[in-house]
Amino acid sequence: MLLTQIWCGELAVENPLWRVFLSMVFFPLIFTGFLGFRRDEVIQREAQRTEDIITMETMTGSVWRTNGNTFEPPSTKQLQPLRGCSRLASLYGSPLVKFYWNILSYFGFLFLFAVVLMVDFQSAPSWLEVLLYIWLATLVCEEVRQLFHDPDGFGFSKKAKIYISDLWNILDVLSILLFIIGLAFRLTTELFYAGKILLCIDYIVFCLRLMAIFTISKTLGPKIIIVKRMVMDLFFFMFLLSIWVVAYGVAKQGILIHNEGRLDWILRGAVYEPYLIIFGNVPTNIDNAEFDIESCTIDGSNPLKPKCPLLNDHQMPAFPPWLTIFMLCVYLLFANILLLNLLIAIFNYTFQVVHDNTDSIWKFQRYELIKEYHTRPAAPPPLILFSHLYLLIRQALLCRPAHKSSEFKVELLQAEEEELLSWEALMKDNYLLSTRQEQSQSIERRINDTAQKVSTLAEGLEQDSSAAAVAKHLTRLEEQVSQSSKALQWIMDSLQTQGLHAGEEPPQLTAESEPPGAGSGEGEREEAGFHVKARLFSYPGAKGPRFPVPEEMVPWEVTFGSYDPPTYDPEESEDCLDGSHRKALEKHRNPGGRTGLIGRGALPQLGANPVLELVLTRWRNQDRSALEFLAVWDQFQESWALPGGPVQSENHLPAALEKMMGKQLYQYIQEKVEEGTKVFEGYVDDARNTDNSWVEVTVLALELDRTGPLMTSINLMVAHTRGSAEVLEWQEVSGRARLSAYQRDSLLHVAELHHRKF
Repeated sequence: MLLTQIWCGELAVENPLWRVFLSMVFFPLIFTGFLGFRRDEVIQREAQRTEDIITMETMTGSVWRTNGNTFEPPSTKQLQPLRGCSRLASLYGSPLVKFYWNILSYFGFLFLFAVVLMVDFQSAPSWLEVLLYIWLATLVCEEVRQLFHDPDGFGFSKKAKIYISDLWNILDVLSILLFIIGLAFRLTTELFYAGKILLCIDYIVFCLRLMAIFTISKTLGPKIIIVKRMVMDLFFFMFLLSIWVVAYGVAKQGILIHNEGRLDWILRGAVYEPYLIIFGNVPTNIDNAEFDIESCTIDGSNPLKPKCPLLNDHQMPAFPPWLTIFMLCVYLLFANILLLNLLIAIFNYTFQVVHDNTDSIWKFQRYELIKEYHTRPAAPPPLILFSHLYLLIRQALLCRPAHKSSEFKVELLQAEEEELLSWEALMKDNYLLSTRQEQSQSIERRINDTAQKVSTLAEGLEQDSSAAAVAKHLTRLEEQVSQSSKALQWIMDSLQTQGLHAGEEPPQLTAESEPPGAGSGEGEREEAGFHVKARLFSYPGAKGPRFPVPEEMVPWEVTFGSYDPPTYDPEESEDCLDGSHRKALEKHRNPGGRTGLIGRGALPQLGANPVLELVLTRWRNQDRSALEFLAVWDQFQESWALPGGPVQSENHLPAALEKMMGKQLYQYIQEKVEEGTKVFEGYVDDARNTDNSWVEVTVLALELDRTGPLMTSINLMVAHTRGSAEVLEWQEVSGRARLSAYQRDSLLHVAELHHRKF
């Protein structure tokens, strides 16, 4: 964005290109508002901001501007609209306008050069040719200025190395040298035609230099980089191709022609003709059936005809045609089919390798182009000569140093720098997250996971009998430990009732281990890491995005000076929040850390919002081959989830379940809530969480009798919901279930309760 502003100068970035072109030609249009200027937009924006502040002061009765609550950049306080010559100087001083004027000038130079070469190239230079020489002299002066212009203070030696390292500068120097040599030959009588030939070749170099104008294009700029790499591949490929061309050409020439003494016809037969064969120009002199003695000379005396092959007594070629035809077929097989297809494959490989990095390389080239035209004189060639004279007088005679631009070096304020660092940290997190997702979804990763699962399954099948015996013994051992714990607890209770007390507190005996995730929820959060869904940019129902919070800034213990999240409360306006409401917000702080949004959000209340979810399980068949749970499709999260909803207490079912399951099933489950096993309780990462309101979930596991009277109605309900908004489905309790992290942990505990593999 900064480079784009520098590229447009004082012109507004949103100006269409056709308006810029019209204003370049008909400059009075800039005084009519036809072309937008960036300073006018800044002044208008500041005026609108001041008007909004005055309106707010009138409505609220407060005085913001005198309290120092507003910030006005120093650069915009004394801004005045551009008028008169300032608009004209801003238009023609813009790097964008300089670039297009130089393009038009270069096209004019090429057109004049072509007219001189094809129409008006006389022994004595005409006025068009003299104009061409003056035009080239201005180009030479500009190249000299670029070589010695050193705003960064590199020194002449380093500046010269940087200048020569650029391909376009090399083409400029080559084209100027060829033009000077061609001009020197052209002014002599003996080398007049040789000078014209050099100038014609130089015209090709000038046309190739024209490709530099596409560097600014985001579409064609990267393609130029790819073409440069392919030219390097082609250069090295020609060494390989030349071996086949020379090998076949020399052999063919030696077989067909006997003692050819003319060098030009030797090169024709040994190099030129074999090279043309690659592109489909099949020769006719390798077959004696097509021999024509009128098309050649026997002794080689005619310089315009090739020498005839060695003839026999019947005045026919003596060479064996079967050999020359066989050599041609082999040559076409390797040169046309093998080598040319190899070249295409090399080009394809180069394109694939370079294409991923061309965007970054193009951005650096674009920066160099913008920097070049930012310091370039406004007038295009040949009028640029007056700018060069002004610079020469300014620096050589008046001894004034060159102006050093500071637009490419920006110093940000502390608040803006903190925002930039936060944005960079957030982009880093997004990049690392996308990289992990790509790695997890890659084909190689899937193959490795599948191979690992297959190997684990094979080992399990090999040790099936022993594993079943071990599992049986462990089950009996757990039952015995549970009975022993109950017996010890009964003994301690009996002793306490009889008045016998020990000197120390008795140990707490539990028959079952504490379910995972049933603790405070804080440990589970620390194990799982900082919340992710609660930091998404978009919030359900909110007009604007969240304040971006990097992962390292999530904990409240970390200082985040620029943290200024928006407020979202459907029942309260952000401008009307009184002091008591703000104090209420400060009392409730999300235990998971910052979320980028304050207020109640889309949740019913501030602080913890209890949610009850159910793991309704059944056995698939009488053999108990698989344990299944009831899952519901969540349209908001676009994933499967456990049925549930917000509640007042964990002993009451969510009201949303009555609409989903029906009144009869709802009442049946309501009666069995107290019999359920709590498998999870604590804070969860939810997209509705804010800094002052969050979701705490309790998950209960209930086992349903597959032969009970309600199972038929449940199955009918599951079948009825297919194709509707709320889809219910029986899924197997396993690690393949696509649920959230805490719901998968709940399923894991359910599987452990039923002694099933997860």
